[in-house]
Amino acid sequence: MSFKGFLKKLSNKYVIATLIFAALIVFIDQYNIFEQGRSYRKLRKVKKDVEYYDGEIKKEMQTLNELKSDTALMEKVAREQHLMKRDDEVIYVLDIKE
Repeated sequence: MSFKGFLKKLSNKYVIATLIFAALIVFIDQYNIFEQGRSYRKLRKVKKDVEYYDGEIKKEMQTLNELKSDTALMEKVAREQHLMKRDDEVIYVLDIKE
């Protein structure tokens, strides 16, 4: 097939209309190929975040169960992380910045 024969087939009004329609769908439409790529990357990120937070929830539930069963651990966490104290104690908090 020669180049002139190829151009003659491309000049058909149905081929031109199909090419214009395809260009509209691929590049200009609301759901074009670029938006599909962005949506796919966003979906992958969200799925990765869901996996991360599921793991964090499992770890926190395990910690919560340990805290409910062990009063010594509960007291340690209360003292270290929440700065709680007994009534007859004085706590000094040193904030050392280097």
